[in-house]
Amino acid sequence: MTQRLYEVFGGTLRSELQIAELPDSHAAASDWTLQVVEATSSTMDGELLGVDTVFGETRVRGFRRSDGFGLFFDDTGRFDVSADGSVITWYRPPGAVLESAQADITSRVLALALHASGIFTLHASAVSIEGAGISFLAPKLHGKSTLCSALVLAGARALSDDTVPVRLGKEPLLSPGLPRLRLWTDAAARLFGVEQEESSTLRKHLMSRLEDTQVETRSVPFRAAYVLNPVTELPDGSAASRERLDTVAATISLVMHAKLGPVLTGGESPVVLSMAADIARAVPVHVLNVVRDLDRVDEVARLLFTWHAGEGDAASVGE
Repeated sequence: MTQRLYEVFGGTLRSELQIAELPDSHAAASDWTLQVVEATSSTMDGELLGVDTVFGETRVRGFRRSDGFGLFFDDTGRFDVSADGSVITWYRPPGAVLESAQADITSRVLALALHASGIFTLHASAVSIEGAGISFLAPKLHGKSTLCSALVLAGARALSDDTVPVRLGKEPLLSPGLPRLRLWTDAAARLFGVEQEESSTLRKHLMSRLEDTQVETRSVPFRAAYVLNPVTELPDGSAASRERLDTVAATISLVMHAKLGPVLTGGESPVVLSMAADIARAVPVHVLNVVRDLDRVDEVARLLFTWHAGEGDAASVGE
């Protein structure tokens, strides 16, 4: 089977599957290899670590195996990840929808491979401001992608949306992932001029027309994380304010917003907690109180530029 190389999450994926969403890589070697095995049936063995909801009634279960880790999805079946994260094996069940498998691979499966290699992943959105990496943590419908879009339009670069890799070290780094921006209709209309629909059904729009200059392709120093707290108004009338969390509260917030938090509980919880604590000791984590008003999101973006302009390294990481 023909294999292709793709750029993703600051590394290179060698894949037997064609994944149209990912850009091709010209690297000489790969960080991860995805292989496919046709399976008439698929089960998962090992220590159950946790369960998460993919969408609707579809669930994913995380396992620790003697030779690594595994994920088992109700719809796309079993994915094994080697102990060092370098090899991913998909046991493709009959009738599995390829598009669903691709979405799983570029989300939780690669996040698990990153975890196995010692890289923490956040369920977040992130941008770089003059080379300084900033991430935004929040549940769905709290405005992560909207704020990142406003920042990109103001001059920042999109790093990743949904899955954000954090490479640990004395100076943690944020690595580029999938810089797609998915916005609800009202935000897409306000920021990108997408025509509003008469239907009252909420849906997301993919903002896929970013210029090369609007996308960050390097790993950049992780300068701050913001936990979004939408509010109706602030006492001084400003569009946003921030409050820095202490190390313990920051660690808890990072754990709560870990990409694989629900499927890496049980025996893997101490590893996730240790990674989060290392990040919290090195990177400021703030609560960002944001007035929930699309007409003021540009003010929030300007504030963030004021706080972080000039914090990036003069030399780009990875260049």
